[in-house]
Amino acid sequence: MENKKKKRYGIIAALLLLVLAAGVGTYAWLTATQTKVNEFTVGSIDKPEVKPDPDQPNKPGTDPTNPSVDGYLFETKWTDKSKMVPGTVINKNPNVGIGKDSDSSYVFIYVKNAIVKDVEGKLAKTPYFTINNGWTKVDGEFTGKAVTNGTEGQYVSGLFVYTNNTSAPAALAPSDGKAAYTGELFSQVSIPNTLNSTDVVQSPAMTVSCYIFGADQKGDKADAATNALEQAKEWAKTQAQA
Repeated sequence: MENKKKKRYGIIAALLLLVLAAGVGTYAWLTATQTKVNEFTVGSIDKPEVKPDPDQPNKPGTDPTNPSVDGYLFETKWTDKSKMVPGTVINKNPNVGIGKDSDSSYVFIYVKNAIVKDVEGKLAKTPYFTINNGWTKVDGEFTGKAVTNGTEGQYVSGLFVYTNNTSAPAALAPSDGKAAYTGELFSQVSIPNTLNSTDVVQSPAMTVSCYIFGADQKGDKADAATNALEQAKEWAKTQAQA
């Protein structure tokens, strides 16, 4: 009798083990998993694929750029080693462009004028330019602020921002799969009648540099335009001291 009880308990125990095993297997069978891979990208500011249109400098032309020579800044009418003659003008037309796949960007141009010695009446003798519509001077007490020659709209150096004929910095953005251009900051440099050859430094030069700032970069400022202006001013300081 005792042996029969032991056998019966043994059978029950075996059955319980089978039930538990079945439960574990069912639990594993009904699980599910999922993974999501989210790819990120970074912005880019590419060089234009074509040069600006000679007749419409705020639009892309058809002449392809040379990757090893051309960058973002173009001066299609400048002739190297142009001779300064008092009372004349020299073609010089800085224009900034970005490629068709570029992020929208704020654009600045800094002009450094190193032509006239530190002489009496220097400003009146310094070659100057008149900025075109679509640009404005950048205000503020900093090394690279725009300097006039005493006449409204006429400047000898300084920092300028693309505004696209508005009162604030404007983002330059490609459209229709084409490069985008700001248009010319100015179109020519005027040589004052009062300039004498003895007033000119040994290697006279007017250096034009551009600063392009992605329009999505707000940082800790109120908006991206404010951040762009602050960054451009800091950059202009380095250009003025170079």
